[in-house]
Amino acid sequence: MQGLILEGTTEDSVRLSNDIEIVGDLEPRQVRVEIHAAGVCGSDLSCVHGKYYMPTPLVPGHEAAGKVVEVGSAVTYCAVGDHVILSTFSNCGHCPECEGGEPGNCRTAGLGGLKQPYAEGDQALYNFANLGAFVQETVVSENQCIPIPKELPLASASLIGCGVITGTGAVFNRAQVQLGDTVVVIGSGGVGLNVIQAAHLVGASQIIAIDRVPQKEALATQFGATDFVLAEGDDFDAVAAVKELAPGGVNHAFEVVGSPKLLADALNMTRPGGSISAVGVPDLTATVTYGFQALHQNKRLLGIRAGGARPRKDFPMLADLYMRGKLKLDEMISNTAGLDGIQDAFDALKTGAEARTVLLPHG
Repeated sequence: MQGLILEGTTEDSVRLSNDIEIVGDLEPRQVRVEIHAAGVCGSDLSCVHGKYYMPTPLVPGHEAAGKVVEVGSAVTYCAVGDHVILSTFSNCGHCPECEGGEPGNCRTAGLGGLKQPYAEGDQALYNFANLGAFVQETVVSENQCIPIPKELPLASASLIGCGVITGTGAVFNRAQVQLGDTVVVIGSGGVGLNVIQAAHLVGASQIIAIDRVPQKEALATQFGATDFVLAEGDDFDAVAAVKELAPGGVNHAFEVVGSPKLLADALNMTRPGGSISAVGVPDLTATVTYGFQALHQNKRLLGIRAGGARPRKDFPMLADLYMRGKLKLDEMISNTAGLDGIQDAFDALKTGAEARTVLLPHG
């Protein structure tokens, strides 16, 4: 079958193969899924650039939806023919964290695991983030398959698995933004737009979006931003710009770019008693430096891992919001392409001019 293989740490080390195979038979609680849509996320580009220090060769991709084509003998969560969103959480379901409702903190099989479910000839291939989604079929654990209504377009549904849950979950699950709160969102890409629309859904009174790309203003406004700040030049003072719009700072600041400097800025944008959510992921060796006073006065600095998701609860909720016209998904898709369109998708991510490209492995 066809799929993408990453062999190094540069964009030109990603190649299209027609000879990828799934290795072995299904285990009792495994599911084989035909992937019909896979979003291209900033994390995919970070993986390709070596920021996550993954072994190669590797099948990239982690934000996907498709159809169940085979199930193991003990599978009960889904059935052949189901349309499903795929989750990166290959959690065990039995450790104290899983049983306590925190699958992202699973002790034994949490987010970002690596297996080798594929091969190209004699060469075993790893999968990125428990999935490896840039391929026509994949094998995952049954708890990674969340059934959705068949009326929900799979291209739109695919975005729920990462960009949508990361952004909305940061608001709903971690920061717990309340009616009337004020919010700033640094970065208006795919994840940032979902922070914006989640804050709008819960009734935030002011949502300030910050981005360096002028074209993002229209998108940010469409998703619910009340103000847009264009970050022009390296010397731009984002803290001053925010405090001009929200004197005293905001209740909640979300850093979605993955920049240690911007995270430090987010602390200074927040009023006493507020929260700062580190949503973006920098190089995993990065450190953040900030003055003590920036976090003083009862502020909360929150780590955000995939939106603090509980996929089997959150994904159907988000799908339902979309079906009722409350959640924007179609509007996030700027472009679709086959697997051979991956470089154009990466180029679009680097320019920041669009929200998401969705790859369609079956055309």
